[in-house]
Formats: sequence, structure tokens, C-alpha cells
Amino acid sequence: MDCVHFIPLLIEWFIFYGFRPEEDLPDYQTYNLISARFALQFFAVISIFVYSYYSIKIINKHSNNNLNSFQNSKLMSRVILIFAGLWFILIPYALVNNFAFNYYLSDYDFYPLHVVIWFFTLWITAKVFLRPEIVLIESNKRKNKQIKIPSKQILDQANWLNQKMKSDKYYLNPDLTIQLLSTELGIHSNKISQTINEGLNKSFSDFVNEYRINEVIEKLNNTDYSNITVLGIAYDSGFNSKTTFNRAFRKIKGETPVSFKEKLSKG
Repeated sequence: MDCVHFIPLLIEWFIFYGFRPEEDLPDYQTYNLISARFALQFFAVISIFVYSYYSIKIINKHSNNNLNSFQNSKLMSRVILIFAGLWFILIPYALVNNFAFNYYLSDYDFYPLHVVIWFFTLWITAKVFLRPEIVLIESNKRKNKQIKIPSKQILDQANWLNQKMKSDKYYLNPDLTIQLLSTELGIHSNKISQTINEGLNKSFSDFVNEYRINEVIEKLNNTDYSNITVLGIAYDSGFNSKTTFNRAFRKIKGETPVSFKEKLSKG
């Protein structure tokens, strides 16, 4: 399916090299080829805008579901906008070449802009390899499709672990770690990690924070805690950091704790 994105390149190759004379390359000063070249430059810029729009749309959708990537997503959105803006400059170049110079300008006159775009593209590529968590959205989707279906034993263990967390409320301990939970349950930490990752498809921190967030919500709905601040309730529910609490709440509930409490008070 990815090969579809190479169709514009094949069209360009077909126009410029598909009808070349047997003895030589096509004459680039031929009116038809020059007109086709102008059209290809225009549609190339349009394609850049289309790809940029959908890239930013996908990145923003990803950042809404994962607060940890929010800042990186904003950065990449700005980078893509700048990249599209550089390509937009190509349109005035082509228009000037068309109407002011009657296609007199050669490829060499376009080199300054091409060099800037080339260096910027190279910089984006370097950022991707050095900071892969920024733009690995599509690859993460493919990995998710390859997740193996957990066995019945793993699912049973996950269900048992959920019941233990609900009944014994280990999550209320702000210093809870997988090693400490391993000691409390008498199970090796690797086994707990496997159960959470495969049986619940979560990380340990997300697993624990979900219980803490549910505890916070339960207390927010309880009038006995009406005189306690949201942050106070968060500390009472196992969180030991305001930043961690806000990040976890936004990731799980899709909104800030303050906005959630405001909705409760209005409702």
C-alpha cells in the first residue's frame, strides 16, 4: 500500500523520460514539457500541503492520547509547518520564471531554495533517528497489530492481580514499586511485569495510576472530601507528585483534574 505514494514520481518520470527521442534526452525548452514541468511543480507543492495536513492531524490525535508525547508533538507540528512553508516559496519562484522570465531560469537558479529544503529535510531526518519517540506513530500502530493474544493463564493471572489491587489497595502506597508489590504478593517481579504487559497491555506505572485515578474520582464524588483540594485527594490516593498526578489524569481521563472537578460541581 505504501507504494501508492510513489505514483507522483512515476508520473514525472513518464512525462520527462517516457517520450524522449531515441538519440537524446527530451528538449526541456519544448513548450509542452516546460508547461508540464510547471504543472508538476505546482502539484508537488499541493501534495506537500496535503501530506503536511494529515501528518499534523495524526500527530495531534496521538498527543491527545499520550500526554508524554505532547511537547514533542507540538515541536513536530511546527517543524512540518516550516517544511511546508519552504515548499510554498517554490510557487512564487515558478510564477516568476513563467511570467517574468518566460521559462528562462534554469535549475541552477532554483538551487538556493532546493539547498535550504534539502538541509531542512536532512535535519528532520536526523531528529527522527535521534528522537524516535516523536514520530513513531505509524510504527507503533503496526506493532500493536502484532501483539500476541495472551493465553488463558495470563488472563487469569491478570484478573487475579486486579482483584488483589482492588481488595488490598496496594496503590495507596506512594512508594509502590514492582519490587515492593512482588514482595507483598510473593510473586517474582518478572512474572508481575509479564502479567501486566501481556494480560492487561499496560505498563506498571499506568496499571497503578489507573487505580489511583479511580480512587481520586471516587473521593471527588464523596461529600466527605468536599473540603479537601484535588491535589490533597491525589496525595491521599497514592500520588506523591503534582506533575505525575496531572499527567496521569490527563492521559487516562482525557482532561485535567480541575476541569473534571468543575464538571462534577456543575453536574
